[in-house]
Order: sequence, then structure tokens, then C-alpha cells
Amino acid sequence: MNITDKRNVFSAEMSDRARAAALLTGYLTMDSYKNEDWGILCIGTDRITGDCLGPMVGSRLKSRGIKLPVYGTLEHPLHADNLPSLLPALKKCYPSHHFLAVDAALGPRQHLGEVMIKPSPLQPGRGLKKSIPSVGDILSITGIIGEDDSIPELILPYTRLYLVDKLAEFISRCIAESISAI
Repeated sequence: MNITDKRNVFSAEMSDRARAAALLTGYLTMDSYKNEDWGILCIGTDRITGDCLGPMVGSRLKSRGIKLPVYGTLEHPLHADNLPSLLPALKKCYPSHHFLAVDAALGPRQHLGEVMIKPSPLQPGRGLKKSIPSVGDILSITGIIGEDDSIPELILPYTRLYLVDKLAEFISRCIAESISAI
């Protein structure tokens, strides 16, 4: 998907939440996934502000009592060091499940603070030039937390927690609303 495709890019304002939740619900109720089990992978670490979006979303989903498998929380993050070894275990534990993936991303300045939803996997760690398997076979949700023309190692630790928190609240509410609508 091209990042400028506005049908799948949302401001993190709550006024845009209903539209984002409706898009998620549409994807999750498509015929190809309608009768399938699915779960949520929230990628990131709690040790770097700009990379804690996924674990914040996972923690919020757990606290909302989501009845799906949710991996990646602030207490038990799913990150570059443990994700490659955990993916085979998840496939073994949930052989028929499809997974939605959530992660932070870098993007153009004009998309800072926006959320992208796309029906394709995401490549965690790409911004840091890490080789990690793709995740999210149903779809992926990314929150743009910094500019992609900057040096990730310098921007990620200094990302405003307010921005990450706002994106995490938006994404977790969208997911929760989508699940309750199914």
C-alpha cells in the first residue's frame, strides 16, 4: 500500500476512530478469515519510548479483557530478540490462527502521528536494518512515531511518550471495537 492511500491512513484523533474500526471490522469479517481463529501480535520493547507502541497496545487490549491471544505487552514484550524464536512456538500452539500485527513505524513528516491499516504483513525491525520474519498474515497496523529520513537510533529513544500513548489508545480502542462488532 502506498502511504498516501488515505483510505487506510487515519489521524489518531478519536473522531477518526469509527472509520478505522469499521475498516478493521471489514477486513476481519472477509470471507477468507470469517470462520478462522485469530490473535494479535504487538511488536516492540518497553525500553525505548519510540518502540513501545506495540507493547502499550497489547497491555491495553489485555486490560480490556480481549478474548483473543494477545502477545506483546509492557510486562512481556515481543521484540527483535525473542520474536524469531517465538513465531514457531505460536504456529505450533495456534496452528489454525491468523495474526494481526501492531508496531511502530517511521514515515514522512506529514504522516507523523497517524495510523496505517493494511491487509499485508509488516516487517518488524526494518527501520533498524534488522532481519526479522514478517508478521501479521491478516493485516498490520502501524503508528507513525517519527520521520523516516532521520536516524532511527537517535529518534526512537527521544520520541514523545505523549504521541506513543495517543496512538496506543487509538489503536487499542479500534481493535476492541472491531472485535465487539464481530
